[in-house]
Amino acid sequence: MKKNRYIIGALVLVAGALSGCKPNLDLINPQEVSKSTYYKTASELEASVIPAYQALIGKVQGGYARAFYYNLLAPGDDFNHTFKWEPMYQDTYNTPASDGLIAGSWKDMWNGIFAANTAISAITNFTGEISDDQKNRLLGEAYFLRGLLYMHVVELFGETVPLIDHPTLSNEDYYPTNSKAGEVYALIISDFQKAAELLPVKSVMNADAAHIGRATKGAAQAYLAKAYMYRPILELGQKAEFDKAEVELKKVIDSKEYSLMPYFRDNFDEEHENNAESVFEIQMHNGPGWLGDDMSDSWRWQEIGMYDGTGGAWWNLAPNKKTYNEFENGDPRKYMTLWCDGGAKYTQVDGTVTDYDYWMAHLATNKDLYGTRKYCPDVQVADFDDGINDRLMRYADVLLMYAECLNENGKPEEAKNYINMVRTRANDIVPTEQSQLWYHSSKGTIPDVDGLLAENITINGIKMNSIKNIIEHERYVELCGEYVRYFDLLRWGMADSKWLEPLKEIGWTERAMYYPFPQVELDNNPNLEGNSMNH
Repeated sequence: MKKNRYIIGALVLVAGALSGCKPNLDLINPQEVSKSTYYKTASELEASVIPAYQALIGKVQGGYARAFYYNLLAPGDDFNHTFKWEPMYQDTYNTPASDGLIAGSWKDMWNGIFAANTAISAITNFTGEISDDQKNRLLGEAYFLRGLLYMHVVELFGETVPLIDHPTLSNEDYYPTNSKAGEVYALIISDFQKAAELLPVKSVMNADAAHIGRATKGAAQAYLAKAYMYRPILELGQKAEFDKAEVELKKVIDSKEYSLMPYFRDNFDEEHENNAESVFEIQMHNGPGWLGDDMSDSWRWQEIGMYDGTGGAWWNLAPNKKTYNEFENGDPRKYMTLWCDGGAKYTQVDGTVTDYDYWMAHLATNKDLYGTRKYCPDVQVADFDDGINDRLMRYADVLLMYAECLNENGKPEEAKNYINMVRTRANDIVPTEQSQLWYHSSKGTIPDVDGLLAENITINGIKMNSIKNIIEHERYVELCGEYVRYFDLLRWGMADSKWLEPLKEIGWTERAMYYPFPQVELDNNPNLEGNSMNH
């Protein structure tokens, strides 16, 4: 069983919610580890960044272990909540400030920012023996993690969240105020820039097996580019910086550190984790316990994977008919992404082999929704959770973002090449797949970009008659279930409102762009005002 590189030998720092961590008494325990007694050696410094990684998984299940796949996926037009979870608010655009899922994400992300700030301070001020390479690497990891954690916080709650760039030093730090427009975006950009300067490339980082899965120069450059492209979300009223993003993405491509895996499905199983296509992924580990005993597992397969009525799956959130229809005829990715008709079979713990007919016969309602095969094992695990890593940034995403930048910067012909790289891989035979699936022995039949333009077909109301529309389509199918769809529509919609129409059709309003600040945080902190969803 693999080790989780985020928790071995770590000093776990738990900050709690921003204002909820203030002690009532000033007591000193001489036996308690603190910042003044720790971080005295290079090995202790190594542990300083681990809690920030762990926060992305979520000690209180507010990260990718559980809450994030609801908070990030449900607001899009591609997933719906099922009859199994009523009420669920994330896809209704009416989430209350008392909701536990958003409160968990708020707490875990701020725990991570607290840890990253502590690490940056400890590493910067360290005076013990340490090599420049090690110190730069650790500082780069800390800056990367703070930038990534802040990016998540702003995606969920908007740019008026507090700006906290140092460890807690005074009573005032327990009760921060709202940030001003543009401040958090500037911090995110600065953090990714610093990380890109300090971090080694993937091959150097991975030369030490203990560091596989940690942030690298390529990850920092890719996320810096993503932040530039996400600027309309991260700093309202501002345009995406496609020119700057193009430069950073070109660096990632030119580094030759990454390549597409031969088979699309290799990106979503436990056997091929941290592969050549992985730019950054969450290191999951399915240990012996659950509900607190194991902080590094994922409940994704159980909660949004297989259909209800099969292997005890909960099936709370599911791809909808629109997502099913987005895949072109002859695209093998449909069957590697969805549990659906004509697709793969699923084996339960008791040995029962199930198929689409079985699922429909055992499904009570919502028969117009589908299962999420991506990240779901084909053979049921005898547990609520599993240890499949969540790939947050793949090289395929880098190629599609680069194509988008090229197109936005007036180079559509160049953009085609990078879209075609992703589409060509999609057509490849997948001999490692289930033998009854047609693409196990036959190639897919989706055309290249020019062929798709020539077809001039309409998919879910969007004509495939421009490079921009094809990029929208390709990101939908290639990255389905990978947490980008809602945010793609938002960032495009800030420049051209037509991209907001799919969201408006299902009840979205500009007021509901972000989730409300958790009410418990507003109750605890008189200096903090909520966003539009709190009013």
